[in-house]
Amino acid sequence: MKTQAENRLVMTKAEISARRPSSDPDRYSWVWVVPMLDGRFRIAAIEVPKHLVDEDICFYDGDFDTPYVKIVDGISEIDDAVREAGADPEELDAPWHNNFPL
Repeated sequence: MKTQAENRLVMTKAEISARRPSSDPDRYSWVWVVPMLDGRFRIAAIEVPKHLVDEDICFYDGDFDTPYVKIVDGISEIDDAVREAGADPEELDAPWHNNFPL
């Protein structure tokens, strides 16, 4: 993971994300890393129907799939979990850099 992404997680306690290949051509997919209040990190792959993103339609948890979720204890475990989820940890960045729909 890039230093700026790690700093975002540790210093500002803000999420980071990266694009990943989707299992369905009609969906966009990202890996999302979120710092948790207890110091651990939640890594999740999500797949969102393209029309919801393209048409800027509000959506909630029930509208997208989460094919991968893992909680890790430390920052050193994030890269492996991101690879397991199907993304490159070097691509992790602030969500607006990869069009992650917060």
